[in-house]
Amino acid sequence: MGLLPSLNGQHTALVYSADDTGETTRVMLAHKSSLESGSPYSVGASLAGYINLKKNVEFLRERAEFSQQFYLDAYPHVRTLAMDAVVHYLRYGVYERCNPNPNFDSAWYWDENKDTLNNRCNPLIHYLQHGVKEGRSCFPAAENITALMALVSATGHFDGKAYLQANPDVARAKIEPLRHYSQFGWRELRQPALGSGFDAIWYASEYLEQWRSPINPLVHYAICQQRQSLLRRPARKMLDMSSGHRLPTERKARRVCLFAGYDPDGLIDQYVLDFIEELQKYADVYYLADGDLQPGELQKLAPITKGAWAFRHGEYDFGSYSRLARDLVGWEVIRTYDEMLLVNDSSYLLSSLKPVFDKMDAKSCDWWGLQATKGLTATRDVASNRFDEKIAMETVLRRLVPSYEKDECYDFHIGSYFLAFRAPVLEENGVLQQLLDSVRKERSKKNIVLRYEIGMTRRLLLAGHKPATFIDHLYPFHPIYTKYHYDLIAEGFPLFKRFFLTENHYYVPELWRWKQWVNEVLPGADLRAAERNLLRIGNADKLYRSLNIPADGRQWPEPLLSDSQFVKEDAVTVKDDRCWAFPVCAYDHLLGGNDRMVFESVKNDPNIRKVILTRSKCVQAEGVNVDIVPLKSLAGQRLLMQSRYIFVKHAPRINTIFPLDAKQHRFINLWHGIPLKRIGYASLDLQDKLQSISAEHARCHSVIASSKIDRMAMASAFYPLNFHNIWLTGLPRNDVILREETLLPVDFQEQLVRLRQTLGGRRLVLFAPTFRNAQAEGYYVFSESERQALAECLRKHNAVLGVREHMADKANSYSQALSGVDMPVISLDRRYFADIELLYRESDLLITDYSSCFIDFMLTGKPEICFAYDYESYAGSERGLFYELTDVFPGPVCHDFRALLQSLDEILAGQQLESKISYEFKRKIFFDHVDDGNTQRVLEHVAREMERGSV
Repeated sequence: MGLLPSLNGQHTALVYSADDTGETTRVMLAHKSSLESGSPYSVGASLAGYINLKKNVEFLRERAEFSQQFYLDAYPHVRTLAMDAVVHYLRYGVYERCNPNPNFDSAWYWDENKDTLNNRCNPLIHYLQHGVKEGRSCFPAAENITALMALVSATGHFDGKAYLQANPDVARAKIEPLRHYSQFGWRELRQPALGSGFDAIWYASEYLEQWRSPINPLVHYAICQQRQSLLRRPARKMLDMSSGHRLPTERKARRVCLFAGYDPDGLIDQYVLDFIEELQKYADVYYLADGDLQPGELQKLAPITKGAWAFRHGEYDFGSYSRLARDLVGWEVIRTYDEMLLVNDSSYLLSSLKPVFDKMDAKSCDWWGLQATKGLTATRDVASNRFDEKIAMETVLRRLVPSYEKDECYDFHIGSYFLAFRAPVLEENGVLQQLLDSVRKERSKKNIVLRYEIGMTRRLLLAGHKPATFIDHLYPFHPIYTKYHYDLIAEGFPLFKRFFLTENHYYVPELWRWKQWVNEVLPGADLRAAERNLLRIGNADKLYRSLNIPADGRQWPEPLLSDSQFVKEDAVTVKDDRCWAFPVCAYDHLLGGNDRMVFESVKNDPNIRKVILTRSKCVQAEGVNVDIVPLKSLAGQRLLMQSRYIFVKHAPRINTIFPLDAKQHRFINLWHGIPLKRIGYASLDLQDKLQSISAEHARCHSVIASSKIDRMAMASAFYPLNFHNIWLTGLPRNDVILREETLLPVDFQEQLVRLRQTLGGRRLVLFAPTFRNAQAEGYYVFSESERQALAECLRKHNAVLGVREHMADKANSYSQALSGVDMPVISLDRRYFADIELLYRESDLLITDYSSCFIDFMLTGKPEICFAYDYESYAGSERGLFYELTDVFPGPVCHDFRALLQSLDEILAGQQLESKISYEFKRKIFFDHVDDGNTQRVLEHVAREMERGSV
């Protein structure tokens, strides 16, 4: 369907002619039809369906080969269109992967008989009029699983018992093996049986690579093998290996590099820049990221690449290689070079690539990589993988590679993270081009490995293309994911694989020493950029498990205590007043806001032990006497038990998850804002949960507030706590708004620099809406004319709208609705800018609905607009409000878009819509202190508690 609608925050709609005259139309959103992922057929094919519609309708109308009952049962969305089933099939359904009866599959007929598609013939019409007489192959419909199972069984190449032995997950699920294979297994590239002589993976790559609609290889074999004399696996004898291709010696070799990138936070990381900067010394580099990047990120690549793009396609590295080769660079351009490199960002560069290219330039080969691997996790016990000593690659290629074809699961490959191909492999419509041009979205990472990473090596070898490797030996098993990795580095291997650290799926003990081990074999290696990237994108829980496997062989990770065990151990554990725990946010998994500022104030105090309890995201914190461990770990449980003071931002159980004894621990609830909306016990939509809410609140020792009035609101919200349990300190996070920039934490200063670079001198209008229970359905829907009017206003005043969704929001409705190439809109997502207080500092104006962020923003003294388009329903039907909005909001309250736009235009033009006296009065409602001393006041309260003695 194309990316344009989604990039503009829109849905794609399909418009149907409901009859053969075209006078009546129906509309359906694409994601509700069978076309959610798009049609594999061209517009030309569908036009032919329209031209021949009347004639074909008359032909099929009374034919038994079109089953209206089957069609409507199989594709219920057709009923909602109120269309004639025959008309739908001929005009639309055949292009939507719909079938006319249980015994005929339209898409597979087209794929098997490509001339019929090229000639724009409807598959069923062609089969009935010509195909039967011509003996053409056809297949049961994909929905007819019973018939497909019978075909698979009849081949004699499926063994249910062996299938369950090879796939214990299927056995555990207690699914009938033949049904599982026929419905799911073949799509997951599982082999139908061991020792049957049928290699489904090879068969699919050999005969079915160009099929638009994938088919079970065994089904295809069952139908077509007699007519076409198809092989079940490759011929035992490979094509004779070529003598290899030599690069020109009279001049410097010309290389092109296709670089595939991906970053979950939309960044071009420093380690990627370092890698590409080194690559561009030897090749013209073209870059494609599988995902959207933050504004300005692609510009980082401009000095070191020939071209750089970023968009989401979901096909991983090979999807990027495919699009670069086919569409963005082009095969014709690629063939003007002596060598093409395929490189991805899964590795950290350790050293210069010059030794690699110097060595490989001198070799005669058709293609090369850095090292070879024999084996997968699932095949580690296969006889051909049980070798303990490294083997010379010359021996591997001459003697062993032909024998690998005898393995049930082919698992030899040359690492696809860094490959080079020369002229013989780059030839037009050669093996490599066929493979890259046929890349499609796969069901799993395993499929990508088998079909493309291993599949590429196998197909090139079968075609006789001579390979070479920089590392001269084949090391046992998977060397880049075991301690052999360090042996490779000692031999000059220039990369370090990140996956080794994040997964460690071969259980290398004490991997936390990885930097030390690298420096032992490569002294002076700069690993700072690599470590920063690892800690930014690595899952904290997984990294903890991966890096800390003990060398003594004991169980790892250590099992968690059950709730009952935890309660017993907590009861006897001595509590330390000077052990303070900081569990991260339960929603964004970051240490931020109030808890971060409290930590910052004591991080260098050697007398206080600080325990940061992480979830999925790594926390990089400096300080003295600091422990950083996963919340869900035995170490985390025991450190929690020792901690007297535990600082939370939601509620004790949400943030700490374990049954801590509130009588022995002191939960200091720092909360996460000054509430406008009713929260907790006072919330209108929680009145049926008051008992559980009050029980949880009773576990808190204290809650903080920002003013005397806010103190009363918090007391009502946190019942049964009383007025004296609410500390009047101000919110520590608001210190960030007023503190001198040079006194802020270093990462805060870096965020400010990055934000200013993103703004590029433009004024920032911060749009920070509140959370809605209804998610997408609860947000305002901007019309196209409203979007354009907003954009015009922003451009007129050299401003940009920065969208900051609520931390609990999952819909991202405003980001999607307001984004687009024509919109002066940027995302201020937490992935890019974790701390909203820094956004307040740089913003010229705030727009919100009912988010209490408007209260914090008053500390800046800057103008604000409330977009209260549904005020009456929101105030009464969701949580309700502590205050009448118009009494406390320091700016215009707009009930429709026209008023919003007018207020925005006037404020950006310099008009003052709220008097200074009114603004100051409203600010005093919420702030007893307008300074950066809130954190210090919290610490003084805790100090007084400690002086009074422990519980």
